[in-house]
Amino acid sequence: MKETDLAKSREKQKVSPAENVATLPLHRPLFYWSLPFTFLHFGLPIYSRMLGASAVEIGGLFSIFTATTLLLRPLVGWTLDRFGRKRFLVLALIFYTLAMATFAWARTLRMLYLARFVQGIGSSLFWIAVNTIIADVTPPERRGRALGRITEITSRGGLMGVVVGFVLVSLLSERVGWRIAFSIYALMTAVGTWLAWRNVPETRSPVSVRTRFDYSLSKALVTLLVIVFVAGASEAMLGPIYLVYLQEKFTTDIYALAWAFLPAGLVSAFLSERLGQLGDRFGRARMMALGMAASGLLSFFLPVSSSLVLLASLYTLAVAVWAISVPAQTAMVADLTGEERLGVGYGLYDMISSGGYAVGPLLGGTLYESVGQDAPFYLSGCILLLGCLAVLLFLRPLVRRKCDLFS
Repeated sequence: MKETDLAKSREKQKVSPAENVATLPLHRPLFYWSLPFTFLHFGLPIYSRMLGASAVEIGGLFSIFTATTLLLRPLVGWTLDRFGRKRFLVLALIFYTLAMATFAWARTLRMLYLARFVQGIGSSLFWIAVNTIIADVTPPERRGRALGRITEITSRGGLMGVVVGFVLVSLLSERVGWRIAFSIYALMTAVGTWLAWRNVPETRSPVSVRTRFDYSLSKALVTLLVIVFVAGASEAMLGPIYLVYLQEKFTTDIYALAWAFLPAGLVSAFLSERLGQLGDRFGRARMMALGMAASGLLSFFLPVSSSLVLLASLYTLAVAVWAISVPAQTAMVADLTGEERLGVGYGLYDMISSGGYAVGPLLGGTLYESVGQDAPFYLSGCILLLGCLAVLLFLRPLVRRKCDLFS
């Protein structure tokens, strides 16, 4: 490589001052915000089972979170384009603080549903704000990497938070440990809210103030959203029943199950930035297809795994391929939407993906109880493989026509 080419390549990889100013203050609030969620994802099915919830009711806890403000998400996105990102990020963190406090005092299944409802409101504001802030200040050739970096930070927070949660649950009773853990999470989320209000800059472009209420969509973006819905639903089918499945097939020892999830958590916490960068280098559509194909194949192998070690290894691989695919599809939204309507684009993306995550858990829980324990895994695998074909046959040609980059 010539010296001039090498210099250009190095210059392209440098992070601009605008990126640092906007993204670095965002990292610490996201870290504090993320502390509860690995423990919540791991503990919610178990805690709700302890309160007498069925598999369908556990699925409902996952579905109410994603369905809470489903129809408001596009409006939230348009409002972000007109009034800025920061105030919605801060408001989202306030709702998350209230949700963690509600979890701390939840003694019934009804209280758990209320906590998930409040958390869902926060989620409807949170990720649209975060994604638009990243897209505002990051050039297209580094968006996958920047989104992967966000995954790393939140995964590290989740790992630290789950250690705190399990230590408290093991030293105290499950109910007391749960209460103290979520009280700590609520306090740290409140600290993150204050830091976001104080340090995160407003990144909205002045042009976006004049954005009209316009939802005209390109064919490429519509195709992407359809695939995102189907893929999200298939992935979400396994969320509420995965831990129940492990408990019924292998062990009820919560510490053994925690060790089984640890390698996947480490991959997400330390490799997500590098994995997210692959979409920037080799094309977003290619990496989406790769992630869906690999995850679909792994879904077929999960129910036939003969040991917890083998199943944990396959689950770790699944997390790695999704760490390649998800940043690629998230960055593609900005590629297909345009700078003036990033909030609208991410609002629609969030609504569609959340719709899939609302349908999936109920379907997974119903199949688990009425058809068989393995049925959700096989159906998810079939859907993801079909989704891979859809990306290659329908989405990639449209993306290539819309923008030559990252197809």
